[in-house]
Amino acid sequence: MPGTPDEALARLVRDGVLSAEQAMAVREALRESAAPARARWAEVAGYVGGGLVLAGALSLVATSWADLSKVAHVAILLAATVALLTAGILLLGARPRGLASRPQERATPPPQEPDAPSREFAASPQEPGARSRERAATVRSRSGSVSMALASVTAALAAAELIDVSAIAGAVGLLVSVLGYALARTAPLALACAFFAALTVGSLADDLTGGSALAAALSLVVLGVVWTALVLAGVIAQRALGLGLGAVIALVGGQQDAGTVWASTMTAAIAVACLLLYRRERAWVLLVAGVVGFTIAVPEAIWHWTGGAVGGSVIVMIAGAVLVTASVLGIRWHRT
Repeated sequence: MPGTPDEALARLVRDGVLSAEQAMAVREALRESAAPARARWAEVAGYVGGGLVLAGALSLVATSWADLSKVAHVAILLAATVALLTAGILLLGARPRGLASRPQERATPPPQEPDAPSREFAASPQEPGARSRERAATVRSRSGSVSMALASVTAALAAAELIDVSAIAGAVGLLVSVLGYALARTAPLALACAFFAALTVGSLADDLTGGSALAAALSLVVLGVVWTALVLAGVIAQRALGLGLGAVIALVGGQQDAGTVWASTMTAAIAVACLLLYRRERAWVLLVAGVVGFTIAVPEAIWHWTGGAVGGSVIVMIAGAVLVTASVLGIRWHRT
């Protein structure tokens, strides 16, 4: 009757077919071939469960939100924020132990007898694999960061209910997302930070200048530049995503008053800056941002220069020609 895989590997070690290290590597690979599926399904189940809870809460609130008082609104949002923050902190605070010391223990093994490799292999099956621990930590990090990102949203909504000022609500959401990013530098929290930073800066500029589109545009362009600088400095860990977010923030700022001379000029300047930065960073998101920027800026400029005499069909054709030309040049540039 065939034995277990561990027994078969131990027998191969005793027969000298495999070394103890090779057998342990095979055993760990066999173990982890099944572990990721369980971890992924557990993670997916957690997301689905959280989504169902959120959908049920939204459905419940939608039917009676108008009948509730502002105090009840704030209480519900704060309760959701506390629950999400608690879940996020607990998940992000869980750290696998023993990862740092294990390589040193293996690097300086004690003296062994000739048949010790098989005993070493036989004694180790109960130890969890390092890769399994790392994958579990990655799952916890992703789940915790999603919880923290959602907490920033509910916290911003609670602030908006208390004080109907977009800049304050954005600042509260930015604070929570930045604190979460300090715990785990993950993509969901980076997205939350970028969104709330743009909301805060744009709303603040709008409030201070009485709704000036130019002020809001300049503030967002400056924020895009600052965000890109933080990415290049390593403060934002997600380099490609971070550069893409900086470009998007700047392009959105440049289009705050679409159709004007300064909007098309600013958008074209941002596109040029993205392409120049692409020469250094080789991040495809910068190439895409440059192509999109020129595709938007050139038809706008032509429409403005002709005083709107060019029809919509011609503008669409020009935009398509610019997009094709910029794409071809971008691909050739990328290959070069």
